[in-house]
Amino acid sequence: LFVIFIQSHAIALMATLIPATAPTAYLENKQLPVMPGLLTDLERKKSYIPAYDENGKVWTMQCIQDDGVKRFAKNSRKDGCFHAIGGMKELAKAPVIVIAEGYATAGSLSQALDFSIVAAFDSGNLPSVANALHAKFPDKPIVIAGDNDIHLEKTQGVNPGRKKAEEAAKAVGGKAMFPIFAPAEQMENPKSFTDFNDLATKSVLGMDGVERQVRAVVSAVIEKHRRGVQLANEMERAQRQEREPRARRR
Repeated sequence: LFVIFIQSHAIALMATLIPATAPTAYLENKQLPVMPGLLTDLERKKSYIPAYDENGKVWTMQCIQDDGVKRFAKNSRKDGCFHAIGGMKELAKAPVIVIAEGYATAGSLSQALDFSIVAAFDSGNLPSVANALHAKFPDKPIVIAGDNDIHLEKTQGVNPGRKKAEEAAKAVGGKAMFPIFAPAEQMENPKSFTDFNDLATKSVLGMDGVERQVRAVVSAVIEKHRRGVQLANEMERAQRQEREPRARRR
């Protein structure tokens, strides 16, 4: 009953919203265009991002106010849920599953790669989302686009963005990648230079830097996966040919 309540609450909230047709304050701040799947309120001020499971069921909604404050629907399920830009059908067309932390990072990566990118909403959710999507798309390689929380590493001795991204990648045999900023940028202001949206909007490297970095990593991952599939097919074919003469001799 509680599960039904959670789903019903998320669906009821969606019914009060409309598709975004113009950039909200959040999108303008992150220098992103309106992307398919983003919702907004009737006043067109807030950004609402549906979070669903690997089967496309909506479980919760992230609300981002015009001042950037983020909240999830009360008593909702977030673990293992995500938002794929353009929806599951678009994600199924992607040559590789790329999972980012936040929606803005996913948006910048989608612009750079020109296919659907997944937002897991926070670093702690990366492993669960990676496992769910690996089970859903076992034939697709996975790349985790992590945040590099150097500011937390310096002040608290932990880097949750890097740790969870690497953990998620390891769990699914994937690859973790992190943004590389211009010299001194991250050192001088580590809190403002953590993810690929920061690279696109705050770094002197800009979107060109995002495209160069992520295309290089993604292309290498796709090629490695292709070679692995080819090798597996060749081994299977060789084993089949080896079995056939034995079967004839019997």
